[in-house]
Order: sequence, then structure tokens, then C-alpha cells
Amino acid sequence: MLKKVLLVLVSLIILAVAALLITGNQHVLNGIGKTYLIGKNKPDINDFGHFEMREMKNGEHEAWAKHRLFGNTGLNSAQESYHDSMQSASFLVIHRDSLLFEKYWRGFDEKSRTNCFSMAKSFTSILVGVAIEEGYIKSVNQKVSEFIPAFGDGKNADLTIKHLLQMASGIPFGESYSSPFGYMARAYYGKNLIEETLKYNVEYSPGSKWIYEGGNTVLIAMVIQKVTGRSLSQYFEEKVWSCIGAEQSAFWALDKKDGFEKAYSAVYASARDYARIGSLYMHNGIWKNDTLVPPSYVAESLVANQIPDSFGDNCSWYGYHWWLGNYNGKKIFSARGLRGQYIIVVPEDELIVVRTGHQQNKERQDHMPTDMFRYIDDAIQMAGLTEVN
Repeated sequence: MLKKVLLVLVSLIILAVAALLITGNQHVLNGIGKTYLIGKNKPDINDFGHFEMREMKNGEHEAWAKHRLFGNTGLNSAQESYHDSMQSASFLVIHRDSLLFEKYWRGFDEKSRTNCFSMAKSFTSILVGVAIEEGYIKSVNQKVSEFIPAFGDGKNADLTIKHLLQMASGIPFGESYSSPFGYMARAYYGKNLIEETLKYNVEYSPGSKWIYEGGNTVLIAMVIQKVTGRSLSQYFEEKVWSCIGAEQSAFWALDKKDGFEKAYSAVYASARDYARIGSLYMHNGIWKNDTLVPPSYVAESLVANQIPDSFGDNCSWYGYHWWLGNYNGKKIFSARGLRGQYIIVVPEDELIVVRTGHQQNKERQDHMPTDMFRYIDDAIQMAGLTEVN
């Protein structure tokens, strides 16, 4: 009886695999191999090496200066407990361009490169500003069809780079990772990202509705590659990563060997080096007197787009692939990724907070995960800027 049961089970597995292959859903098998077969049920921050990657080499390393309070401040027991409950991997605070605090958990350290997930969207946005400055792109108002001919007809012809940056393309990619047959699953675990992305078209007027979808970022990356003649990671290495004093090289995951970057996700770097991106934007695109990103583009990218979302609320929380918000009346902006990967900048306080980890609070306040407020509280208290109750 046991042999018969096993035979039936094996037969069903073979039939399921065959069906996935025949229907062009090989990505499901790839996804299962990179999650369930290694004890995971979703993408993880420490999946470095699970995908083909392209290295982004650092330039001359510039160590973070140590803050006068470094070593004399820390997390209290309640704060430690919260980080433990959220399974934090790293927590780092930069105040006035100096390293104020850093701590690592669960085997991670200052050298650990972790998956930033959707923080990569903000990195892709940075390159649009660089490409405009270098004359590859005239402005964000250029039509996408000028770079991707497939968008030359019908409603597609109205699509601009700005619509993509604002997450208002009118293209229904879908953003759910839980659907094994949806766009995000195919994009993350599939091996032909461009082909998958070009299957989608504009279905409602660009600029009429804000919907957060990673496919928009892939189209931006396609434009950047087309105009510069370089891959996304090559361009990012040349114009950003090699210029900001990074301690280590970073990596960007590809859809296949020598393939296309997953522009919406999967950059791998350390917490110390992620903080440099926050510093670059806090200083309006200028690093050590060297203008890497046009200050005018930085300012423009941090302006709320005010496009209605699905509930009719004007989007005050998103610019050009950067999240916007307020903390106790102070403007903040952030790059955010799945499971609570954050680069948070509080310009008024010259404060940068980097947090990586395994969990994120599902609750939202003004479209911000509420755990972000806890991390900002921790940082402000450490810097002695105010007392936190």
C-alpha cells in the first residue's frame, strides 16, 4: 500500500512539473527551489548567491567618521526587545555625517550584504537624474515610446518616464508576491524579465491613478540601458557606487547569466554602505563637493505626486520612487523594501537611519509602516535631539 501511495505521489509530482514546463511556468519550479526546498516560504534578505549577479565595484573607501557619542549610547531593554520581535539584522544611525550607532543581530555584521528588495527602486530613480544631466534623456516628460518602440501605439503612446517614476503608468502589472503565476513571481524567479514586462500594456490613462507596481521600474531600467548603452548596474557603479566611498562592492541580481537587472529589487550591500545613498540624497545629490545627481532632480524627486490612489486619496506619500512622510512635523523621505529594509532620512535633524531585517509591521500610519516610527524614535533619542516617551 505504501509503495502504491508513493508511486501515485511521484506520478502527480511528475505531472505537475510537466504541466508547469509546458505552460511556460518554469519560474514556479525555480521559486520553490529557492524558498520551500531550503526551509523558506518567501524571499529572504540573506538569499545572496541564489541568483546570477553583476558586481558593482566600490571606489576609494572613505570610512564613516565616528560621532562624539559613538560607544556612549545604545538601545534600552524595551528597544532591544522590539528589534528582537521584528528579527532585525542591522540597525545603524548616522548623525551629521558621523556614525553614531550600529548593531547587528542573528549572525550578521558590518560586512554582511543583504537584499534590499524595493529600496532598489530608489536607486534606479537616481540614475534617471544622472542620465538627464548627461543628456541621454531630455526630461522626465519624454515619451517612453521614444526608447521602447512597443509603446508607440494606442494608450501606450501617452506614457512618459515621469508616469513610471510616479507609479502612475496605467499598466496593471500587479505587485503581489503571493500569487505564483503573477507578474512579480515571474519577474523575481523567471529568466526573461524584459519579455515578461513587455507582455503588459497601458489600460487606463497614465497619470490618472497611483498604484505601486515594480514593472514600472523595469521599464525605467530598459530606458536607461537603451540610452546609455550600459546595464543598470554598470551605470550605477560608474556614476554612484564607485563615487560615494563605499566600503565594499555591491551586487545587483539578474534574471539570468549575463542578463538584465531586477531593477525593482535585489541589490545586495552592507548597512554602512546603504547609509551612503541616504547621505547622498540628504545632501541634494552632492558627495564631498562632487555633484553626482543634479540637485534640481533630487528636489523634484522628493515632491509628492498628488495623483489619486484607488481610494481617491491624493498621493502625498510618494515622489519619484522615493517614499515621503512626516515625523512630528518634520519632513522625511525613505527608500523601503519588503520585510522592513529601510534607508530613512530626516533632513532637518541631519539624521540617517538604516534598518535591515526579517520582519515589518503590517500596520500603516499615513502610509508608513509603524515600525519606521520606532526606529526614528530610537535614532533621535540616541542623538540627544529630543526625549522620546
